[in-house]
Order: sequence, then structure tokens, then C-alpha cells
Amino acid sequence: MVKVIVIDDSPDMLSMLRVFFERRTSHEVIACRDGQEGLDRAFATRPSLALVDVMMPGIDGYEVVRRLRRNPSTQHMGIIMLTARGQPVDRQAAHDAGADAHVTKPVRFEELEAVIGDVLAAIGLSPDGRQQLALPVLSLKGGIGVTTVATNLAVMLQETTPTILWDLSPASGHAALFLGLKPQTHWGTYLQDPDQPVAPLLLEHTSGLKVLCAPPKPLDAAILDEQQIAGMLQALMRIAGTVVIDLPPLLNTGTMTLLSEAERILLLTGDTPPAIQSTLVTLQALQDLTSKLILLHNISNPGRHPSTESLQRVLRTPIHATLPYDPAQELALNKGVPLALVKRDSPLVIALREGCAQRCLEAQHTA
Repeated sequence: MVKVIVIDDSPDMLSMLRVFFERRTSHEVIACRDGQEGLDRAFATRPSLALVDVMMPGIDGYEVVRRLRRNPSTQHMGIIMLTARGQPVDRQAAHDAGADAHVTKPVRFEELEAVIGDVLAAIGLSPDGRQQLALPVLSLKGGIGVTTVATNLAVMLQETTPTILWDLSPASGHAALFLGLKPQTHWGTYLQDPDQPVAPLLLEHTSGLKVLCAPPKPLDAAILDEQQIAGMLQALMRIAGTVVIDLPPLLNTGTMTLLSEAERILLLTGDTPPAIQSTLVTLQALQDLTSKLILLHNISNPGRHPSTESLQRVLRTPIHATLPYDPAQELALNKGVPLALVKRDSPLVIALREGCAQRCLEAQHTA
């Protein structure tokens, strides 16, 4: 839930906006009749979003915005200016004062809803007011179980918050296969036309999880540049506040952009010499992002394996959870159904939920 302050000298506008928020969102609305009251309430309550009328007696809207931006308690909030004037000079004046967006009166609620979503996304909040979460799952060693973890984690998170699973593999990823989906749409289409909306490219799983599939034919990884990656992530965040990203086993400018933007980074390691070597290289490359890392020891095959303690000593990094091998995972994969949906008491599912999903949800509420 988002705390919203509306500052407007028109009782009709205040009433209309209150009804708008009550019907379309669960946000808390604080209504104020003039600029001074609005400033006093904003400084006392620290809302996340302000809608400010321009023409008001006493302190006008531009000055209200300037003061909100100067005060440390409100300087990072989202601000939308409301005005009957819609000329470019008016939009520039709102921008110069410090507003994030400008909406003309009479207000069209579809436009206002879209603008609110954009402004909330810009300050790191999803449309329902939760902290946005970008959660990349990574291993530079292939075959370590990245898609297994990403798919099951996304299904778990979908139970409590709208979630998108983004398969970022440029070489025909497997997330759709793991979910029993046919990738009729994929993110490769977006790269051909970055101005198109992302929502039509998403597939919906029976669990409610939305999926942005990988292209069915391999693409040149070099096209995944920083700007395109950031644009896609921002577009996805407007739709669902949580995005789980199945990363390919590479570190380029695009994947590093995602890792830098992420709230948590799920790094998978195995316990074979090649897997350990890949993990050590990754830890070195991500040393500036250590505070975000959740290191998971994924046991993807039966047999004897080193203890968590001995693996930690080799990696010189704490392991947050060990995901045990479960033969049921292979059966679930063959059926195209995530293990988290068909066997909630699986040791793998329990370990992933307790060692990873819960940490991610805590990050959403505390970030």
C-alpha cells in the first residue's frame, strides 16, 4: 500500500481523486485543501507520492514542489503536478520545480493510473506499493540448475506477490519447457522494436506467473546491451513488482546492468572442481556486489557430496542454503510442471523456500 497526499483547493477534485484511489487501489489517501496544509502533513507523514495542483491560494503548487524537494524527509518521493494548463511551457515549469510528471485537467483516470505507475516505478515501488525486486539467478557453470531454481522460486513468489519470470538466455532457454509452455512470444521481438509494449509478449502460466520467454532460435548475445536490458526491466517492473531473471552463464554489460540493479543476486554453485572454479571467478567479478549475494549450493545429482562447511572454506564465502537432490525434480520436468506446485513437501522445495524465497520477501518489505 502506498501513502498518497493530494493537495488541491477544489473540494470536488479532492473527492474525485479519493474515489479514484479507493476504487482502483488500496492506497492510503491524505487530502489537503491548500499548500501549507499539504506541506505540514507531508513532512509529518512522509508519503511516497504527492499529487499537487498548480493554482492554489497562498503557496502555489510550484513552490509546494520546490519545498518538498528541499526537505530531506520528502525529497525522494514521487510528485505529479495537476494543472488545467497543458502547454510545453507548463510541463517544463513543472519539471523545473521538481515534479516527476505533469497531468492536465480534466483528469482522465486511465492516463493518471499509467502516470502513477511510471512514477512509482521510478522511485522503486510496484503498482501495489511494494518494494520492487529484481532477482537474477546466476551461475557461470552450465548445468548447475539455474533454470530449476529460477522457475520454482518464481512460482513460490507468485503465491504472495505478482511475479514475472524472465528467461534471458539468447540461445533458446528452457524456462518455458520447465513450465509446460510453448514460447509463441519472446523478448527477441522487443529488441526489434523497443517502443512496443512488453505486456503482449508475456505468457501466463496456470499458477498466475507471467513469463517472458527466450527466443526459440539463438541470438547474438552482443545485442543484449545495457540500454535494452534496462528498458525491458523497467517495463516488466511496471507490470509486476517482482521479476525473477534466469540469467545465461555470462557476464557482459547487459547482465552486469541487471546485477547492479538487483535487490538480491542468487548465485548457484556446485561442488565439482569446474563448478567451484566458476563460482570463485564469479565471486571475484562481483566483489562490489557481495552484500546482495545469496549463495546456494545446489546438489543436482545423487551420490556423496562435500559438506556445506568444507565447501564454504574452499569458496571463502558463506553458503546461505544447500538445495538437496530430489529425483522428483526430473519427473516434474518431464511433465512440464514445477516441483513447487506438485510436491510442496519436497526437500528441495522446502530448502528453496526457507533458504531463498523468504529472504527475498524480507528484502521486499525492508528495502
